[in-house]
Amino acid sequence: MKQFFIVFSMVSLMQTLSAQQNYTWSEYGLSFSLADDFKEEVNNAEEFSAAGDGMNMAIIPFKDADFDDADITAFTLAIAASMDLGRIDDVNGIDINGFQGGYAEGEKDGAKIFIMGLIDPDSETNFFVLITFMDQDANATQEAINICQSIHKM
Repeated sequence: MKQFFIVFSMVSLMQTLSAQQNYTWSEYGLSFSLADDFKEEVNNAEEFSAAGDGMNMAIIPFKDADFDDADITAFTLAIAASMDLGRIDDVNGIDINGFQGGYAEGEKDGAKIFIMGLIDPDSETNFFVLITFMDQDANATQEAINICQSIHKM
């Protein structure tokens, strides 16, 4: 029985890993992974966006060499407020894959909206990541986390 569980776990892990697509946003030297049901919608200098089964994501760049952790946290919260989101969580600071920043979650019209601001300390270009999905979709929360954790500079 223990061997069956180990084999089952390994097969499940391999399916999860193989069910990802790697994307490159060459304008900004970013790479990230999305679930295999995502389809690229926009890939230009102003935006990268893709949509999957019940989930949408976008990465939007902005230039400001003077942004720091406090600025991105306040700006992330201001964007969440400007979108008129309900149930906004506090902005939490992050340090991930060479980026610093903050993220918040909120909801609007039954959809959960995840907002993450990223500062590239080696560039004047920074990013906002927006991910939306149905509020009751527990798997989507983990998928949104996986997307955010996969974003890295090439």
